[in-house]
Amino acid sequence: MAPSKQWMQLVDDRLNEAYFIRVEIFLNYAFQRTGEMYEIRCPCVKCCNTTLGTRETIRTHLKVYGIIKNYTFWYHHGKVLGEPESQCEDGDDNEVENCKNEDEIREILRDFYPNHYGHTLDVDCDDSLEEEPNVEAKKFYSLLGDFEKPMYQGSKISKLSTLIKLIHIKSMGRWSNESFSMLLKMLKEELLPDEADFPNTHYGAKKVIRNLGLSYERIDACRNDCMLYWKEDTLLDSCKICGESRWKVDKRNGESKNKKGKKVASKILRYFPLKPRLQRLFMSSKTSSLMTWHHDERVNDGIMWHPADSMAWKSFDELYPSFAAEPRNVRLGLASDGFQPFRNAKTSYNSLGDAINTYLQPLIEELKKLWDIGIETFDVSTKHNFKLHASLLWTINDFPAYENLSGWSTKGKLACPCCNKDTSSIRLANCKKECFMGHRRYLPRNHKWRNDKKSFDGTEEKRLPPKKRSSIEILHQVQDLERLHLTKEPKKRIKISHDSRKDNWNKKSIFFELPY
Repeated sequence: MAPSKQWMQLVDDRLNEAYFIRVEIFLNYAFQRTGEMYEIRCPCVKCCNTTLGTRETIRTHLKVYGIIKNYTFWYHHGKVLGEPESQCEDGDDNEVENCKNEDEIREILRDFYPNHYGHTLDVDCDDSLEEEPNVEAKKFYSLLGDFEKPMYQGSKISKLSTLIKLIHIKSMGRWSNESFSMLLKMLKEELLPDEADFPNTHYGAKKVIRNLGLSYERIDACRNDCMLYWKEDTLLDSCKICGESRWKVDKRNGESKNKKGKKVASKILRYFPLKPRLQRLFMSSKTSSLMTWHHDERVNDGIMWHPADSMAWKSFDELYPSFAAEPRNVRLGLASDGFQPFRNAKTSYNSLGDAINTYLQPLIEELKKLWDIGIETFDVSTKHNFKLHASLLWTINDFPAYENLSGWSTKGKLACPCCNKDTSSIRLANCKKECFMGHRRYLPRNHKWRNDKKSFDGTEEKRLPPKKRSSIEILHQVQDLERLHLTKEPKKRIKISHDSRKDNWNKKSIFFELPY
């Protein structure tokens, strides 16, 4: 049984002894339920469940910063759906105000649709609308309304809520799809009344919740990362680059079919499309207005408060005034750090290296369409449909990942992608590492340090700063790498010699295909 959560409302009175006691109870529960001995996620206001911490660290954080008030379903700390919760203990009523016990499914949905869930728009009330919502918007609002409909007459829970709980338990318990279908079939045939609208297979359950926005596109991939089996290559059975079979092969009998007679792909890309997620940002009566905050409410006081204050944003607006004219158009940043989203899963992630180009193809194609064509979107704040366009403005990554995305190797004597061929480096004799020097090049021509031999390496610095390459020059440098096969198959992979090329290019980045 989960502890009462009334103590979370004491976050503004953290010197209260009752708060200290409840923190200890929470820590005992969290470490016991997660099975972790040393570290768990810290739910304080500062860490927001994104950082691991020891018991002592989390205890200190909860006392100093307080716990996240709306984190009432402790799924990061071992709580499962349907788990009973202890009632408020004696004396707590005098210490705790506004004790809330919200439905756990609503909390999960709020994670996906912040500040939206529970504010369903009545699409049949045309009097309050200046324009009818488009098909996608109607489907979404209808789905939210369906949450309140009972599964059958007299039921206290809806079909959607029940399925989400069951699928959550399936994930936490690592059930197979087959065993989950067996459970649904038993519920449908033996426990639920005949009029209950309930699926009896795992596939049927996924279809019901697909419109929540949790769905993805499955695209088969070559085991050597050479290509995706999509578009005109959808029906191929083997890779057209390395020749490897598309399917998993049973080593015992050499067959590529499983027990059910179906072929199973050796590698699968699960792609989460951008378009429906961008649309839903404008379907919420609260998030919709926030999407134009940078245009409607931002104060231009010369201080950077928002990405719109950055030089990149302003320069982009100057280059593409038609895009900037619609404040609801979206500028995107791509974070490339890999992570394992399911902590209870044992499979770790690994870097794709240069082959990330292969798996970025669906994203690049969608970005092109969002730029050229756009997508019809219903803006609930203005009650109008509009054509939403989007552009990728930034990538967010560390230096090794920069290499994978840009195609310029961040190793060796030409490691700096900005300096390009003009990188200044020295090979240290003892540790055999590259040391990047020549920083005096960036000083004004008449600066005294340029002529200071004694304080530096014994030479005067007469060189100018490295020349900034134009996009035309960069494309010229990589034109011979355009059709390079990025594969893990050694026999098909072409070795790039940086010494002979006089640069550090490994490939032509797929981002160079974007029209902006």
